[in-house]
Amino acid sequence: MATTIFVLLLVFPSLVFGSFFQIDYPNVNISADPGGDLTFEAGTGGDVILKPGQGGTVYISGTDLRKFIEKVKSLPPVWTKQSVHGTLGTFLSGSVVSVSVQAVDPDGGNITYQLVSGHLPPGTNLNAKTGRITGRAPDVDATYTFTIRATDHHGKYADGSFSIDIRERDQCLSHPCQHGGSCTDGFNGFNCTCGQDYGGSLCETNCPTNAFGVTNSRKKIPDAQMSAHYTYTTQSAANGRLQSSSGWIGTGAGSWLQVDLGEIKKVYTVATQGFRSSSYYTLTYNVQYSADGNNFKYIEDSTGGHKTFAGSANYDTVVKHYLTQPVSARFVRFLPLSWHSGGNPGLRVEIYGC
Repeated sequence: MATTIFVLLLVFPSLVFGSFFQIDYPNVNISADPGGDLTFEAGTGGDVILKPGQGGTVYISGTDLRKFIEKVKSLPPVWTKQSVHGTLGTFLSGSVVSVSVQAVDPDGGNITYQLVSGHLPPGTNLNAKTGRITGRAPDVDATYTFTIRATDHHGKYADGSFSIDIRERDQCLSHPCQHGGSCTDGFNGFNCTCGQDYGGSLCETNCPTNAFGVTNSRKKIPDAQMSAHYTYTTQSAANGRLQSSSGWIGTGAGSWLQVDLGEIKKVYTVATQGFRSSSYYTLTYNVQYSADGNNFKYIEDSTGGHKTFAGSANYDTVVKHYLTQPVSARFVRFLPLSWHSGGNPGLRVEIYGC
């Protein structure tokens, strides 16, 4: 026992008061009873040295003393000269934004970046690992001021204040609207007001010749959006597509073929053929239209009466009619008035507009 006490005095040149001392190779454990203290005391001019083995550490009540000291001694990140606090640049709306902020850890660790106040320009983002801000400049004239925090792996940080200037660019300068359409510059883009007979976002579409897709070869209008009243035999509404191999046949007076365009659109032109047979084609018809499928109006002639449209003189000829005044409609209904005397009213149809 005397030898053990002598070794302790060599390692800790002070008195060691404790209730527990254990060498559990390669660890050395010293602990006190609950409520007790663990005291290391050296004489005048003496040192108390705690020296863990290579790769080891010293724990005090579960706290890693080595890491604690490293954290206390560590320095916060430092913003580099390339990241002078101030503007990061001026960008025209619509242009690509790609700028960086950078801080370094004096201890050589990694840095993470976080926006802590202010706002980045809409449409841009900060990469937390690299400090790079990327995106596309919004269509607005403004200066965006913000604060970014650079944090090291010890949790120490440094804040930097920055700004990005955005200068609005008139989107209409390039004259994007076609066919005489007028351009209005707006937030994040522009709007075209199209002249008569043209539509689309750039007024690029000629509405009177733009088929909505009832035609059999396109079928943009699905079968479920084709319906009819008083259908003859099995020739259903879904067959009533321009250029189909058959067609729709009605029973006679009161029959009609209807197309649901899916949403309200501007209708400029209608086209018809007869059923693909010499006995079933429509000579004249009316057209009704509706926004909701319940309340229908007739397309009118110059006197305000129901306009009578001429159909095909035979079953296969396509006859188009351009409306004097386009109408806004979701539902378009074809109502046969007269047909070939040897059969029933047959129709294949297409509708045109924007």
